[in-house]
Amino acid sequence: MTSKPPSKSLPASASETGGFRCGYVALVGRPNVGKSTLFNALVGQRLSIVTPKPQTTRDRIVGILTRPDFQAVFLDTPGLLEVEDKLQEGMERQIESALREADLVLLLLDATRPRDRVQLVRQFLAANRVPLLAALNKIDRLAPAQWSGLCAQLAGELGLPALHPLSAQRGDGLEELLARLVAGLPCGPQLYPEDMVAEQPERFFVAELIREAAFDQLDEELPYALSVTVDTFRQAAGKTYIAASIHVERDSQKGIVIGRGGTRLRAIGAAARPRIEELLDHPVYLDLWVKVRPDWRRRERDLREFGYR
Repeated sequence: MTSKPPSKSLPASASETGGFRCGYVALVGRPNVGKSTLFNALVGQRLSIVTPKPQTTRDRIVGILTRPDFQAVFLDTPGLLEVEDKLQEGMERQIESALREADLVLLLLDATRPRDRVQLVRQFLAANRVPLLAALNKIDRLAPAQWSGLCAQLAGELGLPALHPLSAQRGDGLEELLARLVAGLPCGPQLYPEDMVAEQPERFFVAELIREAAFDQLDEELPYALSVTVDTFRQAAGKTYIAASIHVERDSQKGIVIGRGGTRLRAIGAAARPRIEELLDHPVYLDLWVKVRPDWRRRERDLREFGYR
């Protein structure tokens, strides 16, 4: 993981033979269709957090897959939704930003909710000007005859040439989809060094893993009022000391996150710590605090401070 910018002048490689393909692929779809699960599967590393709750992905996340004949730069984006606050306005801007960069769009639909807010999908398709492929995810939850017929029906209803059947969780259809995506990328030199798999710094992913653990521990609407910042990130004697703040909007939410006698906050830390240690590949001391920032989702200044663009 590194935050340095793409290299513009890499050593001679297969890209200079004329057969190398390289470009950006934006993953787009409604919340909870499995974009982040697919993103992680394509990159081959767990970069984007995954929870059963919608609107888990709030920012555009960059993952890089490099093989001898191609480099695909995947952009995981927030879900398509109707904007209700400043946070969601920022999420919509992240989708727009990804589309401006993209050489190819992968539209993901959910086989278990194939027509979920279909008007939003239609609006996206009408406005999109980027070459597009579409896939139907979660086919493992249907019988083959069901998902086969559903692919044909949805393609017809949405005016798409075809839908690629896929189970991102199990990996069914993954290599076939990757081959189709690579074939849609332009020929050109690679943009990132071969050993680079992500663009964001480690602190970003640490905050995301803490937020993921909090989402897993909390119910109802509270996760959407929650954000995480990493205040201290210090390495010493083979261990990383991390102090992070979980921000909520009201005092009552603070009490819920902390739990009676601090039990829930400790559970969040216990769930997040091994995930962070796996990311950093060494021991971690994690210190969590809960702070109240009233109506932060509706305040531009707070959103910028928390890293939402």
